[in-house]
Amino acid sequence: MKFKIPIYASMNSMHVFKFQSRVINGGSIFSPEIIEIDDTFVTIKKKRHPFTVLHSFSIPHRNIVNIRIIKSGFGVNILIESFSKSIIFGKGFSASNALAIKKILLG
Repeated sequence: MKFKIPIYASMNSMHVFKFQSRVINGGSIFSPEIIEIDDTFVTIKKKRHPFTVLHSFSIPHRNIVNIRIIKSGFGVNILIESFSKSIIFGKGFSASNALAIKKILLG
C-alpha cells in the first residue's frame, strides 16, 4: 500500500510589511530608512552615509514596551522601545505609515 504525502505550496506563510521613509517627510535623500515588520521581529535598516554598509537592528514583538509617534516638520518620527532599553528610531515617515506601524504592532 502506498501513501501519498500532501505537499503544501506555502507551509509557512510569513507576513512582512515594509515601510520606507521619504524625502518629503524629512527622510534622507540618499539613504532612506526602512522598517520591516514580520511575524516575530521589527527591524530597521538604515545607512549612516550613502556610501556605507546597511545597518540593521531588530527587536522581537514580545519585548516591545512603548511605541511613540513624534511629529517633526512635514513628517513624523517613530520611536519603538523594548524591555532591554533597546530603541528603534525611524525618521521621515508619513503619518499614515506611522499609524499603520502602530496598528500592526499593537494588534
